Amino acid sequence: NQLLTSRLSSGINAEYGGMGTTLDLLNSPVPVKLYQHEFESLGPGEDGKVTGTQAKKPMQDSKLPNTTLKRIWNLGDIDKDGKLDVREFAIIKHLMKIKLEGHELPVTVPKVWLESLNIEDSETKR
Repeated sequence: NQLLTSRLSSGINAEYGGMGTTLDLLNSPVPVKLYQHEFESLGPGEDGKVTGTQAKKPMQDSKLPNTTLKRIWNLGDIDKDGKLDVREFAIIKHLMKIKLEGHELPVTVPKVWLESLNIEDSETKR
């Protein structure tokens, strides 16, 4: 019975690609300061945001497929204005990191990320 349990849990861990690590990433705050310099180097406008055109190169540099990048953009552009503030940029960079490390993307942006970045739920409902 222990052997069966061990095999099952090994299969589950292999199938979900180290899901514990994914859960850790999804339950930890987004480190905005880690991405701040890169965001500033893109030259945000007077509104403190970068456009999709400005964000395109760093996203494509990841070599992730365009369909994945589009999904990441749709998740990260919280207020759906087609631009990114530093918090949204950090979410996008963090989602790219998760995907590049071999984990699946979340269906929605984790609530802990929104809370840690002081993003109101109302912003996600526009």
